[in-house]
Amino acid sequence: MAAKLEKLENSRVKLTVDIDAAMLEQAMEEAYRKNVKKITIPGFRKGKAPRKLIELNYGPNVFLEDAVEILLPRLYEQAVEETKIQPVAQPEVDVTELERGTGATFTYTVDVYPELELGNYKDLGVEREIVQITDEDVENVLKQQQERSAQLVVSERKVVEEGDFCVIDYMGYIDGQPFSGGAAENQLVEVGAGRFIPGFEEQLVGLEVGQSAKIAVTFPEDYHAEHLAGKAAEFQVTVKELKERVLPELDDEFAKDISEFETLEELRAHIRKNLEDEATRRTNDKMENKLLELIAENSKVEIPHSMIHREAEYLYKLFMQRLAMDGISEEMYLQITGQSPEDLVENFEPQAEQRIIHELILEAVREKEGIDVSEEEVDDRIKEYLSGYGDDELDPEARERLREYWNGQRESIALTLAREKAMKLIVDNARITDVEAPSKGQEPEAEGAEEDSAEN
Repeated sequence: MAAKLEKLENSRVKLTVDIDAAMLEQAMEEAYRKNVKKITIPGFRKGKAPRKLIELNYGPNVFLEDAVEILLPRLYEQAVEETKIQPVAQPEVDVTELERGTGATFTYTVDVYPELELGNYKDLGVEREIVQITDEDVENVLKQQQERSAQLVVSERKVVEEGDFCVIDYMGYIDGQPFSGGAAENQLVEVGAGRFIPGFEEQLVGLEVGQSAKIAVTFPEDYHAEHLAGKAAEFQVTVKELKERVLPELDDEFAKDISEFETLEELRAHIRKNLEDEATRRTNDKMENKLLELIAENSKVEIPHSMIHREAEYLYKLFMQRLAMDGISEEMYLQITGQSPEDLVENFEPQAEQRIIHELILEAVREKEGIDVSEEEVDDRIKEYLSGYGDDELDPEARERLREYWNGQRESIALTLAREKAMKLIVDNARITDVEAPSKGQEPEAEGAEEDSAEN
């Protein structure tokens, strides 16, 4: 057989494979041997009937369909190897000719790994925003750590105020009847945090410890539990205890309690360095993306949608994994946003396309510049990965398993190193102008949400 390659638009090709009558006949003989044990012909033991007799009883083309099923993947694999294409999706298959005594023609239309026509990647002008870390930025991080170390202590006050933490029992009723999930005991509520359904926390203000009261609310129309959405409810609430949040003093003892440092100033210096390192990383990432976008503007490439969609699905899975680490399930997120997985995957497609283009650019630069990665460099990167776990965190067996895992990823690690070298070459050959950017500090961390039915 000989495969003919025809290039189509958008990194798509068509492979045409012709086979002669002898090859088709050979496949039909193979189909006969595969199926003969299932066929019964009077006068012959099951599985022993001659092929000609079976064809006489069931028609001359009885094995033709099975022969095609045998040939399709086999010929495709041979055609891919012969033409050296790199498919990125499953092919669309068509049988254009099929006749015993003549042969057959098969066509495979498939998306392939795109070829990028690399534009100029040297002497590119780009600005690099330099973020100055201020004392305020450092203090904001310290305050966050102080907040996380706060303790709740029983308050001497007896009346609930905005911002208090109170311990309550509650029982919810709809149309005078208790409902599933509408009751809790010793529930801690931060009054004013907005974690409960609208109107619930506000009505706690002014109640006294030991006092019981009725709180009337209405569940939001878009409430995640459909059987409660839009329903009016009444909660019988008892305030059992009032607590206040007490922050630790920002002093040397605080530094010792939350870190390995002996003094608060040492902790401040450590925080500043971390902020500066993170700011530098983000600044460089942003600059590198600008450079890659400039290269993309003067390069040419057609990326098949199947490749973009597959990358978007990967980004969607990563996104859901990050949400799960924050305690938000996929189902919960989809309910809150009112989107489907398909909607979200589609939303990720522009980002996926950009990622693919950037990877293609780096690969093209690597190839053009003859960038190589040695085994020693891969070994060093694996050692770097392993050192991140610390000497005391893994027992010898676990460390060895981890080492075996990373050794199994050597090809992927080498690819990452090669792309890093290509990016460094682009940066080293760029005209970079440093400009100051306003310091923004760190974004406040989001707090977790409660799950009970009285809450959002």
